[in-house]
Amino acid sequence: MLDILPALLPVIALIACGYAAGHWHWVSEAGLKDISKLAFNLLAPALLFRTLGKVDLSALDLSPVIMYHALTAAWLLVWVAVYGLTPRGCIRALGGTYSNAVMIGIPLVSLAYGPQGLVYILTLVSVHALIILTLATVLFELALAREARQAAEGPAPSLGETLGRAVKSAVMHPVSMPAFLGLLFAQTGWHLPELIDKPMDWLGRAFAPLALIMVGIQLQHVLGKGLPWRVATTGNGSTVRWDEVAHMVMLKNLLHPLLILVCGWLLALPPLALTVMVVTACMPVGANSYLFATRYQVGQAEVSVSLSISVVMALFTVPALMGLQHWLVG
Repeated sequence: MLDILPALLPVIALIACGYAAGHWHWVSEAGLKDISKLAFNLLAPALLFRTLGKVDLSALDLSPVIMYHALTAAWLLVWVAVYGLTPRGCIRALGGTYSNAVMIGIPLVSLAYGPQGLVYILTLVSVHALIILTLATVLFELALAREARQAAEGPAPSLGETLGRAVKSAVMHPVSMPAFLGLLFAQTGWHLPELIDKPMDWLGRAFAPLALIMVGIQLQHVLGKGLPWRVATTGNGSTVRWDEVAHMVMLKNLLHPLLILVCGWLLALPPLALTVMVVTACMPVGANSYLFATRYQVGQAEVSVSLSISVVMALFTVPALMGLQHWLVG
């Protein structure tokens, strides 16, 4: 457990700073929405484009990454099917699927497994957002289109038209578009001039801490109305669904990494590659899940609480699953 503390404590500290800011009313609920738009529409695209703009696909060992993303995409689809193709069902499934691989995963792997481990996680991170968040965007847009069709009084559009609009919305999305363009730019062999690269670097670096501070502010808005063993409400008076919080934490911290571990073991992945894939799957709920919740105005309270709880739970689930892997691999 001590090995992962240096990676998790800064995350806990930033969430605590956000909680204090919310407690002292430095940011109103309206202000939080504006900050979320800033992070989602400016900071996240800069981070994604710059990160993927340096990925040389021909130099990467993609077999462990392909396994991870195939299983994770299937995991997301399964839980959308279980919870239903609705915005709430999609955010619950995304919360139990998308790992905080950048802010926690990279420092943890670097600390515990050195440069060789970093090769695997950087390969995974380079396409993590592009694959999983693009799929999530398509699902959210399909869910919204489905709700619109059900609410429409006139003739409903065909499935093909609905799917076409959803794919178009996903392609033009502020997450998937910069990720795709960055990956495309990387294959040209070109480099951004420093006049452009430096500001994008600064914007990208601001994303992760700001996202976690926003989580802390939202968490205070939730828990300020009541503790988990009491009735908790959001600012608009709606009750927090603690069963959804428990589901997201269980899916993300325990069941998702178990899926990766068992399948990677059956496929006989190299021990270090398997370890990095499992550690990544063990990571807490990703901050991007919260940004999706705010963008689509669904489950913000549940995701913010889940993210905070899953950070603490990772202190216990990561060592436990590493022990299980050691027992399986020998």
